[in-house]
Amino acid sequence: MYICLCNAITERQVHESARSGVRSIEELSAELGVAAGCGPCRECAVELLREACPALTANVASNAGA
Repeated sequence: MYICLCNAITERQVHESARSGVRSIEELSAELGVAAGCGPCRECAVELLREACPALTANVASNAGA
């Protein structure tokens, strides 16, 4: 689903950015351009980043014991 219509940014792109190390809305904006225009997508992008980061942390912890 598109979260930023101005720059055609999708949820998938936000999750991919989180997997590649993006951890803040500022980094996400620099990488993808999300929330760089009119701004209504900012809150959604922040929420998606929050969802992705804890999942990544848990995945890293479970792989560390393997």
